[in-house]
Amino acid sequence: MSPWLEIVIFAVMMVGFVGLVLPVLPGLLLMWAATLVWVLLDGGGAIRWATFAIVSVLAIAGTAAATWMSGRNASEVGAPWWVLAVGVVGMIVGFFTIPILGLLVGGVGAIWVAELVRLRSPRLAWDTTWAAIQGYGVGTTIQLAAGVAVLLVWLVAVWLT
Repeated sequence: MSPWLEIVIFAVMMVGFVGLVLPVLPGLLLMWAATLVWVLLDGGGAIRWATFAIVSVLAIAGTAAATWMSGRNASEVGAPWWVLAVGVVGMIVGFFTIPILGLLVGGVGAIWVAELVRLRSPRLAWDTTWAAIQGYGVGTTIQLAAGVAVLLVWLVAVWLT
């Protein structure tokens, strides 16, 4: 494979890595897709397909663990699933209202309002909202760790091939 093509693949990996922190881009999905393109454009080979398999496991595990952790914290303080769904809708509306920052403002605001309506207590609504924020932070950390692992596995495979 041409070094220039590997530089392009690396650039896509870095864009995916940024997407792990800024929830505008599907970070692990971009990194996974870049690895698949890397394998396919060079005709495969045992090391490349093994790399793709490892990257696939890391991406799936990272995404699943992050999603689970994000909801778990809020559920532990008693938030029903629909409150988290309202938060997701708030993130989407926020994104189109206030680009990038709106994801956080819309999600947090929607969870707080939904819990305020449900619990009728600003303090209890904030407790649930804070738990959701903490869960999101833990989920982001998990995705970052998975992203670092994906990047390292890919770099080792590039070096080996």
